[in-house]
Amino acid sequence: MAAATRAPTLLAAALLAAASGSWAQEPPYKAEILDLQATILDLKGLPADASGGISDLNAQIDGLAARHDGLSVRQDKNAVTVAMLGDVLFDFDKTAIRPAAEPTLRDIASLIKASSAGTVGIEGHTDSKGSASYNKDLSLRRAQAVAQWLASHGVDKSRLTVKGLGDTQPIQSNRLANGSDNPQGRAQNRRVEFVLPKR
Repeated sequence: MAAATRAPTLLAAALLAAASGSWAQEPPYKAEILDLQATILDLKGLPADASGGISDLNAQIDGLAARHDGLSVRQDKNAVTVAMLGDVLFDFDKTAIRPAAEPTLRDIASLIKASSAGTVGIEGHTDSKGSASYNKDLSLRRAQAVAQWLASHGVDKSRLTVKGLGDTQPIQSNRLANGSDNPQGRAQNRRVEFVLPKR
């Protein structure tokens, strides 16, 4: 019954505003709709601007990928992952960050600092050349080098985790269908990934 009596009240308020020539003000029902949207988001356990924050993160990452070579982006419902080619970051079999990679890392550091959501994973990956144990160790040392660089450039160290995944998660085949080496595929697999949570 309360809802039935409320609708005529809102209609009467709108008609009264029209009669007095005060359409410049927002109609009262608009504030109630906005309050209702915020309440629905609160009931779902999300902040009222959750979708705005996610779309802002996506826009920043799209801009980052457009400005720098050697970056690719993928996302799922929980995180956005930015992959940076290892050949851009490091010389062969090394863990020292190449100076040419620093402008990209500066932008990634700014992105992490601007995103307040959770812990960012730094994951190192290699191709399949060499032993599995060596690749795992190299990928971990590379992820640690990137995390240290970010921490020394203003990213809160407590927000970073590192993993070395070696050659266990290739994104391209290391070998062609005929069994021969696939240098382009291996180059794609040598990478460091930044996993940014959406919430």
